[in-house]
Amino acid sequence: MSVRLIAHVFVTVDDEVLIIQRSAIKRGKDNVYPRFWDIPGGGVEFGELPRKAAIRECREETGIDLSNQALDIIHEDSQFDRDKQTVFTRLVYHVRLPEKPTVIQLDPEEHTDFFWLKKEEVQTKKLVPYLERILEKRKP
Repeated sequence: MSVRLIAHVFVTVDDEVLIIQRSAIKRGKDNVYPRFWDIPGGGVEFGELPRKAAIRECREETGIDLSNQALDIIHEDSQFDRDKQTVFTRLVYHVRLPEKPTVIQLDPEEHTDFFWLKKEEVQTKKLVPYLERILEKRKP
């Protein structure tokens, strides 16, 4: 059995959350939760701290540099994938920005669109399951 650590960032401006739409194909393979909406994040690399991974993933996936921002952990969950014989543990950090970035630069190999989600719009988007749980218990 192996263990994989995943780090995400819940980016908010006022009452809106930045979400990004997962591509159908990721680097030539079927993507997990294709065309679902997610938040920036991904795998923690060997020797990397989760907070640094969340910052790196946000920069790689959106072009937003959070290196000078305060991030607070808001969510943790784990699940066992029997097919992969792997425990996946997800850490989600929150950052509140004073204003929306002027440019969002997506990695087209991973994401196809972005959206600033307001609480009343949650039902209009097909969200990854863990993000639905976060939004249910937290006001952006």
